Amino acid sequence: METKEKEIIRLEKETVIPILKSKLITTLTGLIGDPSIRAEFLKFCKRVEYTIRAWYYLQFEDLMQLHCLFYPETGAENLEQQNLSPEEIDVLEQNFLKYLFQVIDKSNFKIANDEEIDVALSGQYLLNLPITVDDTKLDKEFLTRYFAKHHHENLPDFADKDAREV
Repeated sequence: METKEKEIIRLEKETVIPILKSKLITTLTGLIGDPSIRAEFLKFCKRVEYTIRAWYYLQFEDLMQLHCLFYPETGAENLEQQNLSPEEIDVLEQNFLKYLFQVIDKSNFKIANDEEIDVALSGQYLLNLPITVDDTKLDKEFLTRYFAKHHHENLPDFADKDAREV
């Protein structure tokens, strides 16, 4: 009898509760006996949700304003209209990355490291989307400058390429 070889993947503990928000709120509300306290708890839940949504909305607005400046089709025009110096453009680029990585972090996403990329590339998935980086289109200093100021663990190889490697 032929035994099937098992593929083992290490998973880290999740930082989220895998339950529907409405079910969690309903269950917790049901545990509160006093109707006035229950109503206050529901108000509190709404305030927390609105605060989180407001933060994401503001971050998204900032990201979109910065993205308009660097959009491939119209970004050069927009930058010309703003009449910005190269130093100011660099600051805006770094702010874009900072806001992007804040949203990524708050959304419980993380940058895939080389080991995770290798596992994804080696697996037999129904939908196989190969991960490749076109070095000719990669700004060789963009990510290097960002990660020099904002340290991240286990970055993929392409994250720290600079102009000398081309």
